[in-house]
Order: sequence, then structure tokens, then C-alpha cells
Amino acid sequence: MDYEWFNILAFFFLLLTLMMLSGMPVAIGFLTLNIIGLYFFLGGEGAMSLLAMNAFSSVGKFALIPIPLFVLMGDLLMRTGLAARVVEAVDLWIGRIPGRLSLSSVGGGTVFGALSGASMASVAMLGSTLVPEMTKRGYKSSMSVGSILAGGGLAVLIPPSALGVLLGAVAKVSISQLLLGGILPGLILASMYVAYFGIRATLQPELAPPYFATSVKLRDKIRGIINVFPLLSLIMVVTGFIFFGIATPSESAAMGVVATLVLAAFYRCLTWKALKDSLTSTMTTTSMMLLVIVGSSGFSQLLAATGSTSGLASIVRDIDITPIMMVVIMLSIVLFLGCFIDTISIMLVTIPIFMPIVLEMGIHPIWFSHLVLIQLELAGITPPFGVLLFVMKGVQHHIKISEIYYAAIPIVVIQIILVILLMSFPEIVTILPEMASR
Repeated sequence: MDYEWFNILAFFFLLLTLMMLSGMPVAIGFLTLNIIGLYFFLGGEGAMSLLAMNAFSSVGKFALIPIPLFVLMGDLLMRTGLAARVVEAVDLWIGRIPGRLSLSSVGGGTVFGALSGASMASVAMLGSTLVPEMTKRGYKSSMSVGSILAGGGLAVLIPPSALGVLLGAVAKVSISQLLLGGILPGLILASMYVAYFGIRATLQPELAPPYFATSVKLRDKIRGIINVFPLLSLIMVVTGFIFFGIATPSESAAMGVVATLVLAAFYRCLTWKALKDSLTSTMTTTSMMLLVIVGSSGFSQLLAATGSTSGLASIVRDIDITPIMMVVIMLSIVLFLGCFIDTISIMLVTIPIFMPIVLEMGIHPIWFSHLVLIQLELAGITPPFGVLLFVMKGVQHHIKISEIYYAAIPIVVIQIILVILLMSFPEIVTILPEMASR
């Protein structure tokens, strides 16, 4: 068998590694790789036109519209204070529940991370705001830091997940099915987190000392419920419309943005500054994501043109390995890479190679995509090199890195349990997408 493709593939990864180690931005690195690959392996300067054509075709898709809209929705929620209102409202009703601030942190991380698709930004913001408050009330780092790291795991599953939309675009799977498939795993993971922090706070009250705020009137609690309506409305608009086939993900995302603007105006927290900053941030983030998609699409075509994709598929056909073992191997690779590079980079490197293998072996692409999403987030919090651990250290210098590692371990275990559960019962992911497609 001709293994020339293997040498080409090895060259690509060596070059990519060198560029990342040099500090080159991910998107620029992949575009550079595409240019070099086209020039040396696919016909020189004449092949450059393929890159330009691919750039327009890869991002000029209706299915990608949810990305900037979800990012804009998340930015507006954060900058207008609507998301903070949700956390405050929840706090009014769970005031006497053990570890209530940890539970609020999990919910806050879910809100911020899911709508922005940026777990790093979520950890940085919540770590700088909520951890000091929890520390002041006597919370140990295992409860304060752990709860914020936990929110990131929910962020990638519960729709609308901008990171999920990005993965769907890179993997070329149905974005609506991908969003729907994350609902049940997200609810299961949330329940596991609530159980963990609640039980631990009950058994070890010294980790989260009980704090009883001044008596809250029923009128104020009801007002708090009204403040929860923004989140509930967005969930119904974005997820409900997709599930019932009323709107596409793009249309639902647009309605979500409109709903956010209307709610922000209703609560008198919509300002020109918040709108301007949100639009600016969205433009920056979206540009980066679109460049990522261009690089990923070009890399996929480069692998196919050089015979790397077909070569890997032929190896899969020739080796005696079960689909589940192949999934375990691929997820292990994702986890290993997470020790060194960020989530988007991992997607760019692995998904173009993994998806042909997934389709070749008859593995459900939506199910596999969710396993990858969880694994991407798991890689970010796994000691000793998880990037979210260092983000937390960056915003809370007084907390020892060993304490952050200790706080992350239970969260890692819970997410591993979820992965095992989804691998044992794929229906947890596939049942809602299948129901919606009928």
C-alpha cells in the first residue's frame, strides 16, 4: 500500500505544531498551512485560486448565521445585566439551601457560557466576581472554584451553544439536531452538579458555611421570578421553535437577539454603550470564528486532495477494531491535545480527520459530536495543563494552583461519568433530534 499520504500528513502536523509553538494565531496558522500545502502538493500558484474559492464557499452558508447571532445575544445579556438578574433572582429563592452560592455559580456559568460559547470568558468573568464574594462568606476553594469550572461543562451542551454551532459547521452535521441533542445531556449534567454541591455542602458545612440573608418578602421573591423570565423566554424562543419545526436555527437565533433587545429595553437596561460594545465584540469574535471555518474547510479539502483522508479510512477498514473502541481512541486524542492547545484549535486539527472515520464506521455523527464537545470542555479543566485552570489562576492570584487542581478533580470525574453514560446509552443524545425530524 502507498503510504506517501502519511508522510504528507506528518509534515502538516509538524508544521502546524511549530506555528502554534511560535505563538501564531490559530486561524492564521491554518491559512498558512493551506497555502503551503496547495503550493507544494497541488500544483503551485495555480492552486491558490482554490483557496479563494473555498474561502467564499465555506463561510457563505445560511447555516452559519446562528454563530454571530448567538454571540451577540450572549454579549447583550452580559453587558445589559439581564443575566446577572437571573442569578440574583435564583439567589432569593434558594437562600437557605446549603451551598447556594455554588449552585448560583453553576447557573451563572451556564447562562454566560452557553450564550457566548466562550467558556474562558465565562470563567474569567465569574471567577473575578463571584469567587471573592464566596471567599468573603467562608466558602472553600473546592466549592467556589469548582462550581465555576462546572458551569463550562454545561455551557457546551445546553442550547444555544455557539461552540456547538461552530463544531457543527466544521463537522458538517445538522446544527438544529446538534443543538437539540445537547438538551438531555445538559440537564443530566446539571442534576449531577446540583447533587454533588448540595450533598457536599450538607455533609461538610465548613466548606460552604450557611449564610442566611435578611428575610425576603414574598413580593420580592415574585419580582425575582419576573426577572427570570428573560432566560426562560430565550430558551423557549431559541430551543422551542427549533424543536417544533417552527423556525430554523438561524431564524431562532435572530428572534433570540430581538427578544433580548426587547427585554433589555423593558427592564430599562439597554444603553447605547452596551449595544455598541456588544456589536464590536461580536464582530471581533465572529471574524475569528469565520477564519477558523475557512481554515478548517481548506484543511479538510487539502487532506482529501493529498489522499490522507482516504488513506486513514482504508486503515480503519483494514484493522480489526470495534466502533466503540475507535470512539474511545479519538476521544483520548482530544483529551490529550487539550493539555496543550485551546478548544477551537483541537476542533480544527481533529474533526476533519475524525468525521470521515466516523461515517466510515457507521457511528452516529450527532452522538459523536456531543462526546467531542464534552471532551473539549473536559480537556480545559483537567489538571495539570487545562487552560481554564490557568484562567482561574489568572483572575484569582491568591488561590494556589494546587487548590484549583483539587477543586477541578470532582468536576472531571462527574464529566467522565457523563461520557460513560452517553456511550452506554446513545439514545440520551439522539432521541430529541429524531423526534424533531419526524
